[in-house]
Amino acid sequence: MLKILENIVKNAFSPVYTSNYPYTPYQHFPGTRADVTFDGTKCILCGLCQRSCPPECIIIHKEKEEIEYLNTQCIRCGYCVRVCPTNAIVQNEVYTKPSRERLTIYTKVTNENAPVIKKRKAAEAAARAAPAAKAQEPASLPGKEDKTGK
Repeated sequence: MLKILENIVKNAFSPVYTSNYPYTPYQHFPGTRADVTFDGTKCILCGLCQRSCPPECIIIHKEKEEIEYLNTQCIRCGYCVRVCPTNAIVQNEVYTKPSRERLTIYTKVTNENAPVIKKRKAAEAAARAAPAAKAQEPASLPGKEDKTGK
């Protein structure tokens, strides 16, 4: 009984540790792992984040040059942030507001140094150059025949 009384007196004169949450915004602890953000200007579509993600909530679409991130499936472990070679993934300290719908975030990759984008641009340049090269081929002169005799 004496222990309880001692605890009551101690708690009566100590500061309050709870917050008035709905009326004052909650302050997260420093280093809190929350939402993941992708920077499309730094990403090279290497796929390391997709392979390291335990719940498989990162899907890379190389043909569309975009990253699909299933926010509601993410466990905020931070593995994708650690393995990214270009620091294109950042884990900030802001959480998404609760929702009844599943949240999927698509990020378009615009990094010109991404191998997938370089390959696409080279193919586009080759496709543009092919008709131009074909138009510049010398046509056979009238009156002269081929060596084949046709």
